[in-house]
Amino acid sequence: MKRNIITLTLLLAATVVSAQGIFDALRYADNSINGTARYMSMAGAFGALGGDASSIIDNPAGLAIYRSSEMTITGNFMTVQTNSKWDQPASGSKFNFNINNAALIFAYVDPMRERGLVASNFSFSYNRLKNFHRYADIRGGESLNSMTDYMASFTNGFAESALEKTDSNDPYDNINVPWLSELAYQGYLINPGAGADSLKWTSLLANGETSTGRYKAVESGSVDEFGFNYGANISNVFYLGAGFNLQSIDYAITSAYGETFEAGGNFVLRNNFYTTGVGFNFKFGAIVRPTSFMRLGLSLHTPTYYSMTDRFYADMEFDTEKKGTVSAPTGYADYFYRTPLKFQASVGFIIGKSAIISFDYLFTDYKGYTRLKSEVDETDVFDNGNAYALDNDDIHRYALSGHTFKAGAEYRLSETFAVRGGFAYQTASVGDDAIKSVPLNTIRTDMEYFKDQGSLYAAGGFGYRYGGFGLDLTYAYRQKNELFKPYETTELNAAKVVTNTHNVVLSLSYRF
Repeated sequence: MKRNIITLTLLLAATVVSAQGIFDALRYADNSINGTARYMSMAGAFGALGGDASSIIDNPAGLAIYRSSEMTITGNFMTVQTNSKWDQPASGSKFNFNINNAALIFAYVDPMRERGLVASNFSFSYNRLKNFHRYADIRGGESLNSMTDYMASFTNGFAESALEKTDSNDPYDNINVPWLSELAYQGYLINPGAGADSLKWTSLLANGETSTGRYKAVESGSVDEFGFNYGANISNVFYLGAGFNLQSIDYAITSAYGETFEAGGNFVLRNNFYTTGVGFNFKFGAIVRPTSFMRLGLSLHTPTYYSMTDRFYADMEFDTEKKGTVSAPTGYADYFYRTPLKFQASVGFIIGKSAIISFDYLFTDYKGYTRLKSEVDETDVFDNGNAYALDNDDIHRYALSGHTFKAGAEYRLSETFAVRGGFAYQTASVGDDAIKSVPLNTIRTDMEYFKDQGSLYAAGGFGYRYGGFGLDLTYAYRQKNELFKPYETTELNAAKVVTNTHNVVLSLSYRF
C-alpha cells in the first residue's frame, strides 16, 4: 500500500481561509538586542542604569538619568549566516546595513535643586527593534515522505469536478477549496480515486518511491519604533519615566520548496508573503537609587496593538505527467494583532567612577497576551469567538512564557576611554510539542515553519568621549536556534537551523 506519512493536525473552519498560525504570530512578538553601540556592547542590560538613548527602549525612566541634552545616531553593519542540517548540511548568508537608532534628548535640569523635581527630560527617538534579514538553504535526502501526500490529504472529500477549472467553475472562488489542493491538481501531483473511492486522493508517487526535498528562502524587513518619552528626576533618588510609542512591521519572505522524484519528475512550489502593520503601545518605568553604588529598575510594556495587512501569492513549476507552471491568485488578509505584555526587573552597581555591572531580567507573556482578530468580526477585540479562534487556541496551547537574562559591564580606563562587554540568553517562545495547524480550506500555500529553540547573545566594544562628542564601536554576535519543517507531519524529521548574526555597530553622539 502507499505509505501513509500524514498525521492530520489540520482543523476545519469554514469561515477561516487565511489563518496566520502561532509561528506567524510569534515572529513579531519578541525583539532583538538592538540599539546604540554602548547599549549593544553591554547586551542591553541598561534597565537600572539609563543615561543611554537605547536604554529608553526597555525602561523610559532611563531618560531621567540624563544631566545634559544629547543627539545620537547609530549605524549597524550586519552579516547573517544560516547553517542548516537536514539530511544534508547547507548554508547561506546575507548582508545588510541599517540605522539602529536616532534620538534627540532634551534635558531640563534645575542646578539649584537637590530635592523635588530636579530634572524634566524629553526624548524623540527612532529604534529598530528587530531585523528579519536572512537567506536560508535547507537540503533533504531521499525520503519516503513527500509533500504530495500532504497535498492529497487536503483534497480528500472533494470531487474532481470541484477542482476542474472551466468557464463556469473557478475553484479559487470556492471558499471550501484549499488553494494548495488546486495547485497540486493542476500540476498533476495528486490523483483521485475510482468508484467508491473517487473522493479519496493520493500522491502521484508509486508505492515505495522516494523523493528528495529542498527549501530556500530570502527574508527581509524589520520592526521599528518611534518613541515619545518623558522622564522625571526626583531628588536624585527616584527616576520615573513614561512613553508613548508607534511601531511598524514590514516583513517579506520569498520561499521555494521543491522535490525531485526517484522515478523522474519534480515540482517547485514558490511562495511570496508580505506583511505590513502599524501599532502603538505604552511603557512605564522607575529607577531607584537606594545607595550611591546601587540602582534598581522596574518597567512595564503594555501589549502593542497592531492593524495588519498580509498579501501573498504562489506559483508552482512542475515536470510530472505534463510540464508547465500554474499560479494562484493574490490573497489578502486584514486583521488586528496584539503582542505580549512585558515586564522587566533590573539591578546595576556603580563601582566608584571606573566600573559598572548590571543585570536585567525580562518576562514576556507570549501565552497570555499574543492574539489575532479579523477586522471584519463584530465580536469583542481578541475574543476567542473571532475568525482566528483556531490560531488563538494554538497560541494558548503551545506558546510559553519568555525569559530573557542580560548581563553587562563597563570599565573606564581613563576619563575619555572605556571598554565594555555583555552576554544574554533568551528562552524559546514555543514548546517542543508545537505544531502548525492549518484550516483545511486555507488559501495560504506556504506550509513551512521555523520553531524557536532559544538564542544566545554576546558582545564587546569600547567608547571614546571628548568634551561633548562621543564615539562608540561594538561587535555583537547572536546565535538563534530553530527547528524547521516544510509541512506538518510527525513522520518527517525536523531540520536543525542555526542563524548566526554578526553586527558591527558604530554610534556617534553629541551632548550639549
